[in-house]
Amino acid sequence: MTQTKFFRWTLLLCLSGAISPLAAQGVGEKAKKVEQMQVLKTDGKVLRITVDGKEQQIPWVINPSLRPDVFETSGEEVVFRSKIDTIRFNVAKEGCYDFVVVTHQGDSAMTRIKWVSANPLEEPSRDMLKRSAGGLLSKKQAQFDIDALVYTLSEVHPDMFSVCRQSEWFKSVNRVKQQLPDSVTTVELFKYATPLVTKLGDGHTMLRFPFNDYFTSSTIRLPLFVNVKSDYTLRVRGCIDNLIPQDAEVLSINGKESRELIESMMDYASGERDFFRIERINSDFSALFEMMYAADKYDVVYRMKDSKKKLEVTLHPTTWAELLPRMPKKKEQARVPDEKKKVAVMDFRSFNNPQRMKMFADSMFVTLREKGIKNLIIDLRNNGGGNSMVGDVLFRYISPKPFKQMGKALVRVTPTTIRLTGRTQMVPGWSFYNDESKGNLIPPLTKEEGHYEGSVYLLISHHTFSSAGSFAWAFKEFGMGTVIGEESGGMNVSFGDIIYYKLPVSGLSCTISFKRFWQYGADEKEIHGTLPDYAVPQEDALAKAFQLIKK
Repeated sequence: MTQTKFFRWTLLLCLSGAISPLAAQGVGEKAKKVEQMQVLKTDGKVLRITVDGKEQQIPWVINPSLRPDVFETSGEEVVFRSKIDTIRFNVAKEGCYDFVVVTHQGDSAMTRIKWVSANPLEEPSRDMLKRSAGGLLSKKQAQFDIDALVYTLSEVHPDMFSVCRQSEWFKSVNRVKQQLPDSVTTVELFKYATPLVTKLGDGHTMLRFPFNDYFTSSTIRLPLFVNVKSDYTLRVRGCIDNLIPQDAEVLSINGKESRELIESMMDYASGERDFFRIERINSDFSALFEMMYAADKYDVVYRMKDSKKKLEVTLHPTTWAELLPRMPKKKEQARVPDEKKKVAVMDFRSFNNPQRMKMFADSMFVTLREKGIKNLIIDLRNNGGGNSMVGDVLFRYISPKPFKQMGKALVRVTPTTIRLTGRTQMVPGWSFYNDESKGNLIPPLTKEEGHYEGSVYLLISHHTFSSAGSFAWAFKEFGMGTVIGEESGGMNVSFGDIIYYKLPVSGLSCTISFKRFWQYGADEKEIHGTLPDYAVPQEDALAKAFQLIKK
């Protein structure tokens, strides 16, 4: 087209794309803006393009019929070059730059340089991130978040298909993306996406329920709290106005039996073994129940402890502010040490701060020696893990011989791992460590240094996980004492050391393992948790320990 026709067309384009105040401006001002647009002159039909100093292999063919002809790039500097002219642009994120190519014959082609992300799944566009006024995600945005989740899992996890079949998993991904409605809330996206992560069978890799998005001051909820047991039963922890007493067994809610409720929630609980997944449901039961079974009223069938008689009550949903003052006070179960047998109970819920543990252990074992306390009970039944170095600190006081928690480890590091962790010192690649040699064992303290010479009992449960599970395994592997309770939730071979990731649009929080660990002496052909020397329900473990001490 001729240059005159081009300017007429550009003027119409500017008028149609402008907001109303600009549309009211005079034609003369519009023409002036067009005249200020940069021009690249050429004597041919082909241009060369250089991006960040590298010339593109495919030349740019001028096409005046495209309005505009768009060149997309993730580069920071773009140069268009003809045999007789050059034009240069510094490209910013989300930037868009227009210029005119004018040929020797007088034809003109409007050309646009548009920034695009090199990897949209890691760096989405502003348009993709823009939520609706009501906070809903469009189907396209929800599908994008699932794609980003799949991509990040595949970039970080050391073996995401060790449990599930790859083809079946991707069939599930495609099915979920197709089933998505036109718009979803964050909680609804959690409901669609979480079963995909759960299928991986890794207790450290999971989507976390968006509590803050769901539970607000105006949210009404089931005014009943329960403990979810490994035998698929529900025991009352507390009920509004004590309408259902503590320890009563809930048989059904609105016609759905307890087993059916628990089994339906298993898709939302990550873990290697079912008993550990039930522990996860125990933590999130209230949230999962509201997501799946919220109703205007709840008909609850229950029976008292040690009774077969079925009782019924109807509960009405209420807000947290209304519920809290009407809840019964929790029954306190004080732990009374057996002074005659000289017993100390050490109860801690997480493995945090090795330095603090060192100070605490120094003080505690001095006290035990001074008071002649010959029996120590370490309670890890409600310990979900943390920093394994805490365990090493404690082991030096109680282990009868050199010890080690981890025998082997596989580490995968990718650019995505480095970006999400911020650990720029990491080097991309795979690393395998085998520390199962006597030279790598950690020596215990000597008696003169404060080593504890009494008997040690360790209480564990299905909730004993991650670093607490590693502690339990090494405790038994190196003969440090007697283990009482349930098989630990942490396996002897498992994934771990997590990174935190948020889905780009919804902001759903996810943790992903990037390492695999083998506990010292573990056999990959026999994966299981720490097996107790005395297997009893976790609530009976302390009494069992006192019974053994009394003998």
